[in-house]
Formats: sequence, structure tokens, C-alpha cells
Amino acid sequence: MDLLRRAMHGGDPPFTPIPGSFPEETTTIHDSRMEGNVEDTSSGHSSRRNRWNRKAILITLVRIPFVLLYYIMVWTIVILSLLKPLCNISGFYKKKNSRLSDPKSQLNNLLETLDHESQRTLNPSVQDVNTPTYTFESLYSLEHGSLAPDIVQGGYADLLNACSEQCKFAIIYLHDSLLDNSMQYVNELLCSEKFATLIKKYQVLLWFSEVTVSEGLQAANALKVRQFPFLGVLCLKAEKKIEVIGRLEGNLDKYGTNALENVLTKGHNKLVQIRQQRQNLALQRLIREQQDSRYSESLRRDQELARQRNAQRQAALEQERQELLRKQWLLWRKSILRPEPTSTGGSACRIAIRTDGGARIVRKFDSNLTIDEIYAYVELSMEGLLDSAEVNNSPPLGYEHHYRFLLLTPVPRKELDPGTTIGDEPAIYPSGNIVMEPLT
Repeated sequence: MDLLRRAMHGGDPPFTPIPGSFPEETTTIHDSRMEGNVEDTSSGHSSRRNRWNRKAILITLVRIPFVLLYYIMVWTIVILSLLKPLCNISGFYKKKNSRLSDPKSQLNNLLETLDHESQRTLNPSVQDVNTPTYTFESLYSLEHGSLAPDIVQGGYADLLNACSEQCKFAIIYLHDSLLDNSMQYVNELLCSEKFATLIKKYQVLLWFSEVTVSEGLQAANALKVRQFPFLGVLCLKAEKKIEVIGRLEGNLDKYGTNALENVLTKGHNKLVQIRQQRQNLALQRLIREQQDSRYSESLRRDQELARQRNAQRQAALEQERQELLRKQWLLWRKSILRPEPTSTGGSACRIAIRTDGGARIVRKFDSNLTIDEIYAYVELSMEGLLDSAEVNNSPPLGYEHHYRFLLLTPVPRKELDPGTTIGDEPAIYPSGNIVMEPLT
């Protein structure tokens, strides 16, 4: 600031009156007396003074931006230092709220708080009937507590779904840390051996919450809680309807020692009936599913049998058609069958054929024909069509005939090719024996 004042007064420090100093008139009179003496030297000083003023103004103009920048930086640092604690506080609450918004995190925080408060409020030197048998951590710690498997770690809706699906009792404990006797339920009831025995005996689901969180407040409004701490017992009333069958509110001393056990005992019979109904429904559903499965299997077998019968029927029809075509082809083959040669020499070939039934056929064949003539004669003979009056002058269309047997020479054993000319086969020409062997 002093630098700014010096810049405004031309580079010279401003005159500040000091209390008790001489008035300005004295200086004025003295200056008037000396005016005559300095008139000669004023002209020389004025030129130097003008140069000094211009230099001071130039220096001042250069310094002003730096001074302004300095003060801007100082005030920026001051403002940031003031806002930093506010940012830290805001970030802390955001982090805390995000951490506690998860139902499992809320449950962990509540159980840790109850454990610390239980240890703080208990006096180990005093032993009375209200002193808990177990510590809170040994029963309700989510890591190693004996009742940890029975604790529902979700929200209030998850508790209702678990109670309905598993058909079990559910106990809700709503904690209010602002009360003077907030730990009475924890120390005198929740940590007692009797309470732990009831939970294991009736397989009760447990759910903890506090009224300072939205989930606990929602449960308190739904259950119409009037006083805290609150402990309520939920049970199925119908298939999908849940009701409160017992509640402990406010001071625990106004309730009897067996109040909770009486509620569970009374509601257990109704719960057993609902379980039996569910088991009966499940059994009926299983029976229906088994009946449907057996019906589906029977229907599948019937459809498979019908398909097989249809396939067999189609195969039989196809076989009948093939037999008809085969017979038509044999009748046509009979129409072009060459008669037996009458001469014994020349091109005649005498062949003796033994069938698979033991019959012996002796006949002469023209040696210029193929062995297929012998195959056709044997098949016509076996089918009894040689003397039949039926005639077919043309082969059936689209039919390819296959003989159902083979013709072999016994010594040496050799299969005769239907396409070979009889005269070219030395095993049977001019005479020979043939054995008929059916195809399997």
C-alpha cells in the first residue's frame, strides 16, 4: 500500500501531520522568506525535478500490474485456504452417506456400535440376573457369531421375502441411541442365554436396524411403533400375508420374563400348519409333475409306436410293390427266354444244377448266350413261373432286377458272372455242374 501511495504522490513520501507539530503557516512564512534566496537556484532544480518525475511515473506504471497480480494471488490463496475445510467436510459426509446407504454397511455399523455400547455399559463386577450370559459379539458378529446365519443382511423387504419363502419366524429389533435406556434390550434380552436358545429352537430370522436411517424408519412406520427400543415378532398369517404376533416396546421391565417365549409358542402351531399346507401343495405339485411326465412319456411312446407301425406299413407296401415289379420282370424275362436246344452237339451245353433245397435240374443251353440265361431259368423254375400262363411283353419301368442267389462251380469253386458267354466259361462248357447258393 505504501508503494501505491508513493506512486500517487509523484514518488515522494506524503506528508502526514504529527500531533503537536508546528502549524503549516510557520512553514509558509519561512518558505516566503527563503523564496528570495532560492530564486536563482530554482530554475536549475526544476529541470532535474521534471526528469525525476517522468522517471518515477514510468517506474510506477510498470510496478502497478505486478502489485495487482501479487494481491490477487494473495487473496486467491486466502480464499482457497478457507474453502478447503468446507470441501473436506462435504467430502466426508458424502463418503459417509454413500457408505451407509448400503443395507449391509448399515448393519455392520449398527452391530459394531451395539457391541461397543454393550461393553461400555456392562459392569463386570456386578453379577445379577440381568447380566448377559453371552457377549454381543459372540452372538451377532457377522464373521464368527453363533447366530450370524440367522441374521438377514438385506433391507426390510428382504426380511419379509425370507420370512415368506422359508416359512419362519422373524424378529425385528429397532434401536434408538438417543434414549437413556437404549441398551436395556441388548444387555438384558438379546445377549441372554434364554433368547439365544429360543432363536435356535424356533429357527428365527433376525433383523437389526435403527430409527436414524431410512430403512429403520420405514419399518417403524409400517409396524406402527409407538415407543423405542422396539422388538417385534413377525409370522405368516396366510400364504403371502405376514402379521405382527408380538411386540415389546419401551421399558423392558413391564414385560414378563416369558413374554417372548409365550408369543413364539403360541404362533408356532399356526406356523406348523402353514408349513404342512405348503408341503402338501408341494407334494401335490410334485405328483402332478410326475403324472404329466408319465403322460408325456406314454404319449411319446405311443407316437413312436405309431411312427414305427407307419414305417412298417410303408415298408410292407414298398415290398409288395417291389414283389409285383419283380414278378412282372420275371414274366417278361420268361417271354424272351430261349428254348432248350434239341441237338446234343454243336452249340448246345448240358448243365446240371443243384438248388439250395437239394433238387437237381438238368438242361441244355445255347453256348452263344450269356450265363444270365441260366440265372433267369433257375429263378423262373424256383418261382414256379415256367409253366404259368401269365405273360408280360415289356419290362416294368424304373425297375432294376437283382438275383437273390449265386451260381457257383463246385470244383474249382468259382462264381459265375451273368455277363459272361456260356461258351467262354470252360468250367461249364460243353458240360458242367453248378451249385445254387442263396444270398443272405
